[in-house]
Amino acid sequence: MKMAYLGDGLKRQSNPVKLLLAALAMLSMPMAALAQPADAPPMLPTEDAAPAVPEAAAPAAAPAGEAPKADGEAHSMEEAFTLAAVWTESDEVGKGTLIIMIIMFAGTIYIAVTKAVDQTMLSNQMKKIPAFWDANTLDEGLDLLGRNNAFRAVAEGAIAQANSAQAGLGARISRSDRMSHQVGIELERINGRLQGGMAFLATVGAICPFVGLFGTVWGIVKALITITASGDASIERVAGPVGEALIMTAIGLAVAVPAVIFYNLLGRRNKNISDAARHFAYDVDKLMASSAKA
Repeated sequence: MKMAYLGDGLKRQSNPVKLLLAALAMLSMPMAALAQPADAPPMLPTEDAAPAVPEAAAPAAAPAGEAPKADGEAHSMEEAFTLAAVWTESDEVGKGTLIIMIIMFAGTIYIAVTKAVDQTMLSNQMKKIPAFWDANTLDEGLDLLGRNNAFRAVAEGAIAQANSAQAGLGARISRSDRMSHQVGIELERINGRLQGGMAFLATVGAICPFVGLFGTVWGIVKALITITASGDASIERVAGPVGEALIMTAIGLAVAVPAVIFYNLLGRRNKNISDAARHFAYDVDKLMASSAKA
């Protein structure tokens, strides 16, 4: 009984072990089944190794073939940002804005050149003023100044008023006052000649950046409307129109900066000539006043 009991006990104790071994066997079967497909695919690449190489080579060859296309696209983008492209892509408002800035630039160059030439002429005439004061007589001094000298008009105006006889109400104004007034008129003519075109340069330098900014804003609004209508908001679609619109601001700055530079340079030379003319007019007025008293 005891042995039987022990035997039964051993049998009962061995049943869980058998069950455990059976369970492990059952679990190992699915793992083997799962491991088999994992082992199978390595065989497939070896069989398809030859086709896999062309497939891998094809994508690698594609970028090499697309490289010229990328260069062409970069070249086309550079061409798109030219003045001709901006003119072609702009509407009536954009073209009008561009025309205004071109006119401003042409006017700036014209005024800068003409003013530089005129200032050079006045500077050469100004150098003859010391010779006028070294002369012994007024006629000799006028001849030394030259016929077309702007400063000669100051002296001639004072001489004309000194030798003129006024009647009526004009006679109530003293001769010295009339000479001083005439000298002032001639001085204002010289200053007016010096200031000619300077207002245009100041205007271009002040408003041309805003004109270019207006063209940029208008171009961006137009580009956004076009992009919204097309439904394509990719960077390629947005960068081109916006870049072309920003060129308008660049053009405005390119026109305004030279205008400001020319205005400052020419204004400095104008001041030197105007000071010399004012001093000459004052001395001539005092000269004619002393001659009249004598």
